[in-house]
Amino acid sequence: MGCSDDDTNEISNDDSTGEIEGIDTNSYIMVVDTNFNSVFLINHDGDELFEWDFTGEQLGNDAELQDDGSLIVELKTNNSNISFGGYGGKFRKINADQSTDWEVSYSGSSYRAHHDFDYLSNGNIIFLVWEEVTATEAEQMGFSANNAIYPEAIVELNPETNEVVWEWHAKEHLIQDYDSTKDNYGVVANNPNKININYNSSQSDGDIMHANGITVDETNDLIYVTVNYYNEVWVIDHSTTTTEAASDTGGNYGLGGDLVYRFGNPDTYDNTGTITLNRVHYPNLLDTGNMLVYSNNIYNGQSAVIEYELNPPYQLVAGQDNEPTVTWEFTDTDLYSLTTSSAGRMSNGNTLIGEGTAGTIWEVNESGEVLWKNSNYNSIWRTYPIDIDSPATTALGL
Repeated sequence: MGCSDDDTNEISNDDSTGEIEGIDTNSYIMVVDTNFNSVFLINHDGDELFEWDFTGEQLGNDAELQDDGSLIVELKTNNSNISFGGYGGKFRKINADQSTDWEVSYSGSSYRAHHDFDYLSNGNIIFLVWEEVTATEAEQMGFSANNAIYPEAIVELNPETNEVVWEWHAKEHLIQDYDSTKDNYGVVANNPNKININYNSSQSDGDIMHANGITVDETNDLIYVTVNYYNEVWVIDHSTTTTEAASDTGGNYGLGGDLVYRFGNPDTYDNTGTITLNRVHYPNLLDTGNMLVYSNNIYNGQSAVIEYELNPPYQLVAGQDNEPTVTWEFTDTDLYSLTTSSAGRMSNGNTLIGEGTAGTIWEVNESGEVLWKNSNYNSIWRTYPIDIDSPATTALGL
């Protein structure tokens, strides 16, 4: 475990990086800055090496750098009534020469893509979507408050044809113990693979789940989603057909679109186990199979980066501790951001942290020693370590 509350370990980016022992000099840093409406690459001296041009449009949070130097970015649309923090609505692929390869939208008056996406090896994009459920519809689902809600959906889209090739909807996988005369009634504790629609029913704006991160494990055909207001990570079987994903049968796990695993907050399904997440961002699946997540408020005004050991295939058992093992954790009395934020593993094993609303980038080693900090930013969505000699940097002429 790594933990630091000693400011003497903190190195400003104003110092000469050549004198900082242990920093990853083989990595650049990609900064996704929502305040500056920019995505750019920097080095450890804070020098800006490359910036992408959005032609005056507003960043809708995430961006992914590809090996050919292109950037896929989510931008904001203006045709939807849904405008919670983190909204986007369209995706653009910007070539290394700043020309546009393609652009697609997924946004309408009652639905909108938001926060995060993953670009798959087959060329499709998969992303989070808010979709409106009216107050009347929500009541029939067993929702305990009297307002419209905006549960999560996941859509996989072919950007070349604009065709939806797969989709999943949280509203089709619910449980509730509030009203026996309504749909989805049952015992929450006996249905760990279902989503309790009333876990966050006091959210008056209807954004009851507020997912903010998605990562696809293509090897195991699984989707990981960080669900901020449920304080947990959901795992969904992507091997299903869309029809199976709307049911509770089919796919590699035989569960259809029901959750195959979840972790971080067993209270969401009235289960036993240690709570390790309170607000959460970015399900970063590492090459080792472990996962880094940023737990925004786990220490009551103090954040932490947590690494979990994951061992698919998964099983959720009612009444049993299903939580994964925590293999590493970093926290610091100065580390806190209630929103956004990220953690990534660098080429030398250090961890790069983007401390969202504080606008600070951290680099820490396995022992929890703070090696480097850059506080020149305002509102960071995420930071990504990028190998200096990667194909992407070569394509960008760096």
